[in-house]
Amino acid sequence: MDRQTRIGVGAGAAFAVAGIIAAVIGSTWLAGLTVLLLVIAIWGIWPLLPMMQAVGLPFGYVPLHRAAANLYGKMRGTAAAEFAERSASSPAEVLDWFAYWMVQHGVRVFGKRPPSPHMEEIQRHDMEGRLHFDQGARTLVESYNPSAVFTDLAVRRSDLFKQRRQMTGERL
Repeated sequence: MDRQTRIGVGAGAAFAVAGIIAAVIGSTWLAGLTVLLLVIAIWGIWPLLPMMQAVGLPFGYVPLHRAAANLYGKMRGTAAAEFAERSASSPAEVLDWFAYWMVQHGVRVFGKRPPSPHMEEIQRHDMEGRLHFDQGARTLVESYNPSAVFTDLAVRRSDLFKQRRQMTGERL
């Protein structure tokens, strides 16, 4: 079954579930039918998950440089952003500073260790010690070696979602 048909079947099942739930569920067979249609709806709508990730729901990964830029944009005018601007000599260094800010507030960073194509979690103590962000939060390098230790840095959307208030200083 092609993707579009599958999504259509899932959406149809979701509407059917909504109609059954709207009615009074008094019998066992009707409840069983509702569960079956709900399972079909989940099966059919599952291919939409990548699209939901693209619109910003808390699933998947975001490139670290983009997350740092978004955080900087949200925090513009705060004391933290002004400090980053004053202490940086370029826009890339501002993003490096905000990447470190994110790490300090519990956001996990993932990256690829060249030449490996696999993402791995980078330990926080490494980022607080021997490694530092470079090229606008796109790579992690060691102080004594300009070659990238990690590239393609990314963070989980779920971490950003959980820590957003703490990072931006918003009240609960």
